[in-house]
Amino acid sequence: MRSIGFILFLFLTSCATIKIKDYSNDYTQEVVGKIKSIDIKKYEYKFIKNDTVNLVKTTIVYFDINQNVISEKILTDNGTKETNFKYSNGLVLEKEVISANDTAVTTLKYDKQNNIIEEKSTDRNGLFNTTTQTFDKHHNPITIKKNFANKIKHSIYNEYDYKNKFLISKNIMDTILQKEVVMKRYFDKNGYILKSENMNAKASSKYYTHEIDKKGNLVSKIFHDADGTIIETVTFKNTYDNVGNIKIRERFLNNKLIDKTVYINTYY
Repeated sequence: MRSIGFILFLFLTSCATIKIKDYSNDYTQEVVGKIKSIDIKKYEYKFIKNDTVNLVKTTIVYFDINQNVISEKILTDNGTKETNFKYSNGLVLEKEVISANDTAVTTLKYDKQNNIIEEKSTDRNGLFNTTTQTFDKHHNPITIKKNFANKIKHSIYNEYDYKNKFLISKNIMDTILQKEVVMKRYFDKNGYILKSENMNAKASSKYYTHEIDKKGNLVSKIFHDADGTIIETVTFKNTYDNVGNIKIRERFLNNKLIDKTVYINTYY
């Protein structure tokens, strides 16, 4: 099941356009059926202490009858964080994040095509972070600019080659020293990232490849040396409930189980 951030930014694709699907550690299929809530428990399997199992995070997500996410609660050893969402015409207008030490409110603005063009977060002390975006006709971001309390600035510039199915992403982090990272990412006809490589490196650049199944789940992530030699392989195994949603997702590193996520799905 997708994380809450990913659930909020699901996009429709058609044969005439390719909407690139954001990749952050994992791809999982869209939920099916009338979900009321998902209780997600993530366990890590340590390589020490006789492979003991640790529950590292519990996430509880609640949906309304229209399948909008209305709240999310995350529980870890470091405390609890709860996020509540407000909607208008099916679009998230505000997110309120409540933790033991702070309360932050994020407001979102959209263009006429329902692309998010601005997110502004303000905490109880008045400090704010902003993210602004511009988009191409395929609803893919061309520029992303992030400002963290006017102290750290992060800019991303994307160039898309839809014919050859790749994008060049330039990341610039402006702190005391400016750092620039250029990535080249290849995608398939459905917008899934299949290969990523760092363009800053020379000919000896290592790279990642992804395998995606027909449902949209990441099956494997392989780290390669420049000559194609496999350095590391991460694979995933899913178990499904009767409706067709994931109830267990296991992750393996070089064939050894390293973590497991259990989903308890409740339906309307």
